[in-house]
Amino acid sequence: MRDHLSAATPEATGGVAHGPRAPRAPYPGRAVGGADGPGPAAGVGQRAGPAVGGADGPGPVAGGGQRGGSTARGVPYPGRAARAVPRPAAVAAGLAALLAVAALRGPPAAAAGGVAALALALAALLPARPVPRGGAVAAGAALGGAVALQPGLLLLALPLWRCRGRTAALTALAVPAAVLAADPAGAIGRWSPGGEAGLGDQSLLGVGHRLGVHGLPLLLGWSAVAAVAVLLALRRSARLAADGQRLLALGVLGCAATALAPTARPADLGWLLLAGSGRLGRRPEDRTLWPLTAAVLVLLPSSVLDPGIEPFTGVLLRNAPALALLAVACALRFRIRRDPCWEVRRAAPPPRPSGRRGVPLLPAALRPLSRPNLLLELLLIQVCYAGYTWVRNAAPARASEAVAHALEVARVERLLGLDIERTVNTWALRATWLLKAAHGYYTLLHFAVPLTVLAWLYVRHPARYRPARTVLFAATGLALVGFWGYPLAPPRLTPGLGLRDTPYGTPDSAPLGPLTVLTNQYAAMPSLHIAWAAWCALAVVTTARGPLLRALAVGYPLVTLFVVVATANHWVLDAVGGAAVLTAGVAVQCLLTGRAPPPGWQN
Repeated sequence: MRDHLSAATPEATGGVAHGPRAPRAPYPGRAVGGADGPGPAAGVGQRAGPAVGGADGPGPVAGGGQRGGSTARGVPYPGRAARAVPRPAAVAAGLAALLAVAALRGPPAAAAGGVAALALALAALLPARPVPRGGAVAAGAALGGAVALQPGLLLLALPLWRCRGRTAALTALAVPAAVLAADPAGAIGRWSPGGEAGLGDQSLLGVGHRLGVHGLPLLLGWSAVAAVAVLLALRRSARLAADGQRLLALGVLGCAATALAPTARPADLGWLLLAGSGRLGRRPEDRTLWPLTAAVLVLLPSSVLDPGIEPFTGVLLRNAPALALLAVACALRFRIRRDPCWEVRRAAPPPRPSGRRGVPLLPAALRPLSRPNLLLELLLIQVCYAGYTWVRNAAPARASEAVAHALEVARVERLLGLDIERTVNTWALRATWLLKAAHGYYTLLHFAVPLTVLAWLYVRHPARYRPARTVLFAATGLALVGFWGYPLAPPRLTPGLGLRDTPYGTPDSAPLGPLTVLTNQYAAMPSLHIAWAAWCALAVVTTARGPLLRALAVGYPLVTLFVVVATANHWVLDAVGGAAVLTAGVAVQCLLTGRAPPPGWQN
């Protein structure tokens, strides 16, 4: 099986090639275990014999043991050259980011306590060198301090015993016992389940409270899950530690401890960042899904993940951090160094597709043209849209300034002969059926058509998907600058014009119905209705071959322009602004990745 995989070509394996493993010579301090496996190791803290690259670094790139960099066969992912940040600096940066985000999402004292518990546990268990007796006591005291702050970390006393000895483990138990004896009420208050109804507690007990489970049923269910999770986490952690992935082994145990703790605040989720060092998936495009998911779950509120489509999915997504903690402890199949898919390759695009010096700005490894992971794309779209919605709605309303800008736009349009809003709106108000159709078009197609085009590109034209998605995201991000810098009232909210979106409505009507309260009514410039519609036309016209489909694509932004003007939701100059941000989005895409790939390029 391994020989078959090693001989496979990128074309035969969907862009993934696995080369033969070259024999490796040991170096001082490395345990020797043969050509394909690490030497004997025990526990999380002992020095294991990693296959290649230190405790957590990648091994040789498949295909003859080459290390890092681009080759004729493709770009290694991940490669040794890609890891330029030293591991201690990376850990410190992760802890600092966790502290900052947790302080914004909860009490600063709780954030500092959670980060301190994580740092103390790492200080106790992460060093691989044997320590003298005094060092064992210090390691035990460090873990004991972590347990005093987060009692679930008591689970780490077992690997501490194995790698630091009995003295360290007993010291780790003595410290929280001393804290409990000195301040029983305070310790019990910190260690008791919070039972919060909100999303601040992502422990299994907190999830049970939110689902309405209390008392004995909750205790029995938690006990059963805890027994299984502890056994699986200890087994998986020992296997990963023996493979040389000690940081990941600690992350597995820490995730189990956090999930089973009485409470799990945002700062306690930092163990997911350690677990994010694990490798999942067979394709290069799948490798970034888990690290980015772990980072999103730790650094962003779980409510960001919920698009609000239906209740069951919403419950799962809002409790995603707790489910991820449990999955790390029990279910996720992280790859080990002997796995043929430990290193994977993906074909690289041309190094300079634009032919211009300095363009593209991104290196070849960061601008692949193959079909990306679907779940990663859905996560990216949801997080970006949540950020866009938050920024758009957080922009100050500034009604008086927005109205003043609207009157200026009206004067400019009169000078240019573009003031067609009154004529089109008056004509639409006389045709009730047309106005109703325009309202349905305005409400539904604005989101449905771009999502459909994205799905079509992803399935049928994956080489076009990434550039098109980059253009769409860049144009939307640039539009936020206009929302903040130039608040503009739509025609229906501009006094003195008499424009309405319904025959019997008022200038303060709601074109999106109940969704109107969720939007910023004074974010009309630029028009994203026009920008997104023009993007759909651009993507279809440059990709499709059928004349009918191209004709429909060209007509879509024209119909959208009529709808937004007829319903008095945008000025004509708003449409010009939408076309301008789309053009800027195309320029951003060209700078980042170069010109669009050939139509027939596939990976």
